[in-house]
Amino acid sequence: MYFSGQGKIFIASRAADGFPAAMRFVGNVPDLKINLETEKLEHKESSSGQRLTDLSLITSKKTSVEFSLEEFSTDNLALALYGTKSTIAGSTVTAEVLANPLAAGDYARLKNGKVSSVVIKDSAGTPATLVAGTDYEVSSANHGTLKILNIGSYVQPFKADYSYGEQINVGLFQAAAPDRWLRFEGLNTADALKPVLIELYKVTLDPLNELVLISDDVTKLALSGAALFDDTKVGDANLGQFGRVVDLS
Repeated sequence: MYFSGQGKIFIASRAADGFPAAMRFVGNVPDLKINLETEKLEHKESSSGQRLTDLSLITSKKTSVEFSLEEFSTDNLALALYGTKSTIAGSTVTAEVLANPLAAGDYARLKNGKVSSVVIKDSAGTPATLVAGTDYEVSSANHGTLKILNIGSYVQPFKADYSYGEQINVGLFQAAAPDRWLRFEGLNTADALKPVLIELYKVTLDPLNELVLISDDVTKLALSGAALFDDTKVGDANLGQFGRVVDLS
């Protein structure tokens, strides 16, 4: 029997009993690899004149995993960037101070995206209102970017009033990496789509090494990490203590 695999990957936090909590389907995964490694202590005899190895003793066992995520979701980004996902509710802002000084042709950043109803005023004793389309324009409402067209005799810093919509934020390196349960529900495309199940019980993932943002190809979140020894599975002959492969055909 040959094997050529496809399938779905689910990731879950581990519950207190060492089994998975609610699992999340991570979307399309074009590659998945599990690597097994041992370290050995080798001894050579000293009587034959050839220094032959007469003992090979395994001193450690390691399991690692590599896979790529193609779904550019906030959940996957939080996983890859050690981030925390939070929802910013839509609201309004009054008198947000813009960068200072600004000249004609400069761009200014608002603190929020998905903006609307933008009004820009100056800092005079009686604030003057800049004219949209003449003194400034909203370069990107989604990104919250303004372009200054004319500064005239206005008094800086400029101040912005606007509304903004709900958005989801993922901050980098805001969370420690918890141990996770990884589940592969596989299909053998080389043998009539026979099913196979692979589970790793205690995976700790490294942060994403590279986030490609401009490319002619689909961005992949290439992740790797270690599959650790799970001491909650001690004495379980069926489950093992790192993971398992189950033939479901």
